[in-house]
Amino acid sequence: MRSIEQLCQQHTTLSKTDIEIICKMSETLQHTADLSQANLFIDCPVKDGEHAIVVAEAAPQTVPSLYQTSVIGKFAYQSFEPAVAYTHQTGKPATRKRAITQEGQVVKQSVVPIKNKERNVIGSLILEQDVSEQVYHENKLKALSQTTEQLSETLLGLTEKDSIISDTIQESLFLIDPNRTVVYANVRGLHLAAEMVGVEEVIGIPITTICPFLDGITFSNEIVSLKEVTVDKKVFELKRICLKKNQGILLIIRDLTDLRNKERELMVKSAVIKEMHHRVKNNLQTVASLLRLQKRNVPGESQGYFQESLNRILSIAAVHEELLAAENDLEEIEIQQLLKRIGNMLIRNKGYLNISIEFSGESIVLKSDKAVSLALIFNELIQNCVKHAFSGSVEGIVVVHFSDSDGWIEMVVQDDGIGFNPNGNQTLGLTIVEEITNHDLKGGFSIAKGTEKGTRASIRFPVNGVNECDSKDLTC
Repeated sequence: MRSIEQLCQQHTTLSKTDIEIICKMSETLQHTADLSQANLFIDCPVKDGEHAIVVAEAAPQTVPSLYQTSVIGKFAYQSFEPAVAYTHQTGKPATRKRAITQEGQVVKQSVVPIKNKERNVIGSLILEQDVSEQVYHENKLKALSQTTEQLSETLLGLTEKDSIISDTIQESLFLIDPNRTVVYANVRGLHLAAEMVGVEEVIGIPITTICPFLDGITFSNEIVSLKEVTVDKKVFELKRICLKKNQGILLIIRDLTDLRNKERELMVKSAVIKEMHHRVKNNLQTVASLLRLQKRNVPGESQGYFQESLNRILSIAAVHEELLAAENDLEEIEIQQLLKRIGNMLIRNKGYLNISIEFSGESIVLKSDKAVSLALIFNELIQNCVKHAFSGSVEGIVVVHFSDSDGWIEMVVQDDGIGFNPNGNQTLGLTIVEEITNHDLKGGFSIAKGTEKGTRASIRFPVNGVNECDSKDLTC
C-alpha cells in the first residue's frame, strides 16, 4: 500500500481520497487474478495526462504468469498502450483488444475505468490473458489457406497446353469440373482410361465412364479425402482434392495392385516360416523325448553322454522357439534372451549345484543361422563349466559378456572355478566349440586360465561372416 501511495503522490495528481480508492481496489487484485487466470494491473494517469504508470499488479497462481519480472513503477506509454489511454481519456471500457506486452507476448487485453465519487477517471483495471497459442493456430490456418489457394492455382495450371509437371507424376491425374466431366488428364491418366474402358480421348467425358468403379463413390464437400477401392483383382487408392471456389475436383488415382499382392505374398511366406519353425521345434522335442526314454535303459556311466546330446538338441529347439515367438519376420534373435533360456535349462539339469549365470554387455541381434551356432557354442561352454570348473564345489558364478566393435562380436564366458588346465586333454565339447566357431562363424576361439581365478573362454567372429585373420588369432 505504501508503494501505491508513493507512486501516486510522485507521478500523479490524484487526491488522498482517490489514492485510498486505488489502494482499496488493489486488495482484491490477487483473488481476481486467480479466478480469471489472468494478469491484473492498476494503471493511473500521470501528471501530463498522456501516459500512465503501473501502481499495482497481481499474477495468477493457477497458470503461468505472462511476465517474468515486476512492472510496478513502469510507464505505460500511449503509443504502446492505446486501450489504456482511450479508457483514461473517455471513461469507457476497452475490452478484448489484442496487445503486445513489454516482454513481446501477444495478449488479450480488457481495460475498465476506475472512477471516484465525482465520476472522474482516476485509473484503470487491466486484465491480460495469454492468447499466443490462439495466434499460433490462426497463423497456421492462414498459411494453410494460402497454401490451398496456391495448390488450386497450380492444379488449374495443369490444364494448360504446355504443362509438363503432371507428366512426371507416377499417379493418374484427372481434373473434373463440378459436373464430374473430365477437363484434363495426364499421361498416366490416359493410360488408365485406355486400360479400363479402351478410351483414348477423355476430355469432355464423365469420369464415371472412364473409371466405372467411381460410380458408387460419394463426392463429399471435404477438401481432401482418401479411399481405397477394389475392382475385380485390382486395388486403387483414390485421393480427391476439392479446388477453391467450386472450380472442380482433382482425382489422383494410384494402382496398388502389385503392392497389395506382394503384401499378401509376404504374409503367406511369414505364415509358412512360422509353421516351419513350429514343426522343427516339435520334431526336435520329439527326438529329445526319445533320448530321455533311451537314457533310462543305459548304464549310469553312459547317461551323461545322452544328457549332453539331449542338451544340444534342446539348445537348437530353443532357437526355433524364439523365432516362433518373435513379433517380426526378419529371422533375427536377441541373443542374451536366448542364451538365458538355454543357461537356465542347463542349470536345472544339475539341480545339486548352486550355479548362477550373469549376463552383461551390449544387446546383440543375430540371424537365425548364427544364432543356432552361438547357441550350440554356449551350450558346450556352460556344460564344460558345470562338468569341470566347479569340481569339489557345489556353487559357482558364470559371467557372460557381449561386445560389438568394428564389425566384430565377442562373447566371453568367465567362471570362478578351479581354472583351465592347458596340459589336459581337450574335451569333445571344446572341439565342437572350436569347429563351429571356425567353420560356421568364421571366427576364433580361445580358452585360458583367468587372470585371478577360474577360466576365461572367448568367442570372436565377424558380423558379416568374413574372417580376415586366422581363426585362433583374436587380436586382429
